Amino acid sequence: MRCKAVAAVLCLLLAVPFLARGTAPATAAAAMRLPAAGPGVERLYAEAERAVERYEQVERALGRKRAELRELRVATVGERRRLRLLRDRVGAMARTEYRNAGLSPSARLLLSGSPDRLLEDVTLVRQGEHAEAALLHAHRAAQRRLAADRAAVAAALEALDRQARWQAALRRSIQEKLLRAGAGLAARYLALLGGDVPARCPHTDPDPDADPAAARRGVPLWVSPVAHYSLSAGFDDAGSHWAHRHTGQDFAVPSGTPVRAVGDGTVVAAGCGDGFGNQIVVRHDDGYCTHYAHLSVIETAPGRRVRAGQRIGLSGSSGNSTGPHLHFEVRVTPQMGSAVPPLPWLARHGVRVAGPDG
Repeated sequence: MRCKAVAAVLCLLLAVPFLARGTAPATAAAAMRLPAAGPGVERLYAEAERAVERYEQVERALGRKRAELRELRVATVGERRRLRLLRDRVGAMARTEYRNAGLSPSARLLLSGSPDRLLEDVTLVRQGEHAEAALLHAHRAAQRRLAADRAAVAAALEALDRQARWQAALRRSIQEKLLRAGAGLAARYLALLGGDVPARCPHTDPDPDADPAAARRGVPLWVSPVAHYSLSAGFDDAGSHWAHRHTGQDFAVPSGTPVRAVGDGTVVAAGCGDGFGNQIVVRHDDGYCTHYAHLSVIETAPGRRVRAGQRIGLSGSSGNSTGPHLHFEVRVTPQMGSAVPPLPWLARHGVRVAGPDG
């Protein structure tokens, strides 16, 4: 019985429980007569939510800094190219001087054979001196611009690294708060669960046609989680079906619709037993996690590597659901409670999510 109770706690810790962040409905919570989350747990969720907002602000700042760095590098390449051309011209000028045996302009004028030729040579020498001075000035200016661009690139890289370290620290802080909050709620719910372990989740081995190598062919780096859909409840929507607000984007699809990983990543959770029903969490290479819920069948397992477009399950209506659909979330950490608006996130990754059958 003790092992079953521990398993139930671990199942609860895979997601933030119902009351604090509100993806499960208030009606379901009332039916189970779950205790209040408590001020300490609610404070942790509130702190995590504020930290997620700061994390997204840093992410946007990082995006701007990366764009600035790309522009600076392009400018640096252009300055290097211009400097090479100017050096070639300065070299050609030096070679011309060498061929004239190093004679000064005045000496070359004295060697002129006629007054007309003398006037011509005077004009040409003056023009040549102006051109030479302009060339040397342009060369020095290009050297200064190149040095300034290199300094700007170094400063941008330092700022980018500093912001990335801060972002990583924010993520660790968010995950720590959510794990502590989940542990606090799990302790409150343990007596109500009675040590019962949820039934085994519907699971099949991955479809051989959905292996990573096959999925990579002809598929862009990021994709929508389902191919054909109608959008229903969106992020932050209010309603009687959630205790506080909706934390993802719902894609209305028939039961049994293939659900795809939106990008390359590693499965960190695949299970069932709470309001999300059968669900999968994938951690992507950029650090964000995506969550796929209310599935009818799970076709992957924790620890498996998935690629963009790879089928990982089938849609359904398991858990707290009023009909077949895919509930899709984007999170800063694997835990519920760290969700960010999914459609802008997909748009930043080049995925256009449209209306019906988009």
